[in-house]
Amino acid sequence: MAYIGSKVSWQRALLLGTISFGLFYFALPASIESLLNERQNSTFYPILEAVLARRVHWLQWIGIACGLVGLFFSLRNYYFVNTAGRNERSLAAFIAKLFGRSIG
Repeated sequence: MAYIGSKVSWQRALLLGTISFGLFYFALPASIESLLNERQNSTFYPILEAVLARRVHWLQWIGIACGLVGLFFSLRNYYFVNTAGRNERSLAAFIAKLFGRSIG
C-alpha cells in the first residue's frame, strides 16, 4: 500500500486508501459473518468460529492502517512532489511492519 501510494497522484492515493479501507473494514468482515451464519448448523461451525470470528478485528485494523497510509500519501502528494523518496518509503515500510508485529 505504501509503495503504490508513493508512486501515484494524490487523487489515486486517496481513492486507493478509501477502497482498501472499505474492503478491509466493512466488506471482508461482513462476508465472514455471512459465511459463519450460513454454516451455523454445520459440525465444523465451532472450528470456523474459533478461526475466523475471533480474528475479524485484524481485518479492521488492516483497513484502518490502509486508510491512514492512503490519506498520508494523498496529503503528501498534494502538498509536495508526486513521488516519495527512498527514505520516505523505507520509513512507511518500517511503520507498517511495526504495526503488523503489534497486531500479530
